[in-house]
Amino acid sequence: MKDGTYYVGRVLKLGALNQGLLLDALRSPASVKYKTNAWTITDILESEPPGRFIFGRLSKYAPEGEVGVVDEASRSEKKRPEPNLLMASSPFIYIPEHSGIAFLAVSGHIEPQTFQRRFSQIIESAYSHFFVECVIDLIADLKTFAAKISALDGIFKIEARISPPNPLFGPLWKSLKDYLTQRNADKMTVIEDAAAKETLDTRLPELVRKAAEQSTGSVHEPEHNVPIGDAAILMSADGYGVGKIRGRSKGEVVVIKTSETAMTFAFPKEPEPSAFFEYVLDIFIRIQRDRHMEHGK
Repeated sequence: MKDGTYYVGRVLKLGALNQGLLLDALRSPASVKYKTNAWTITDILESEPPGRFIFGRLSKYAPEGEVGVVDEASRSEKKRPEPNLLMASSPFIYIPEHSGIAFLAVSGHIEPQTFQRRFSQIIESAYSHFFVECVIDLIADLKTFAAKISALDGIFKIEARISPPNPLFGPLWKSLKDYLTQRNADKMTVIEDAAAKETLDTRLPELVRKAAEQSTGSVHEPEHNVPIGDAAILMSADGYGVGKIRGRSKGEVVVIKTSETAMTFAFPKEPEPSAFFEYVLDIFIRIQRDRHMEHGK
């Protein structure tokens, strides 16, 4: 059985959307149309006992599809209508305990950004987009992210869109998480832009490098609260937002996105749900352990 590339992310539940509503929307998924194709979630399978995981497939299909058939009498190929013709599907697993999701990228049909958008639209459509918002943010591979940032000569712009997590938080951005919680903020956008020909006074390369070097037995505890812009990028890297950095390297402008350093892994394209769950759960446990993420109150 061939392996495919799977991406790892968090499912953020904003507005009135909560864990119960998300699970209900997965159990009774809506269908959404985009251009000539439609999308829905199929083959839902829940763990026994319930609550450990939900397995399913994001399916792309053509409502008015056609298939080629051979007409033996005329020895010619003809088209026959085939309603709801399946074009592609991406198996995924959702683990409520970690708000974690892993899904298959299907080249040419379901790229990572496509999965993120269509999955979210299906969840939101289940509630007619009424005060609910669902977002999938990818978790960055910190070592890859650190290597890219460390190669910069300087950073002149930081942008991030973040949402406070529940239930986990990371020690390097705990103060920002607490601030968002105290303000009852569902999401926050941070933009820091240096003056012309200047760079930001940021410790981000050092912070990301130390975060990447953390292990089960060692945790990097900053002496002071991490500045908001730096904390927002670190929060994004842990899957609670999206971050973008603009810097210079050898005189050239370089853009680094947290989503472009996403964690991936290889696994069979047709996974057995229980084995898939165990494999992905181990990934999220390692992320929580190595990044010293803790449960909030």
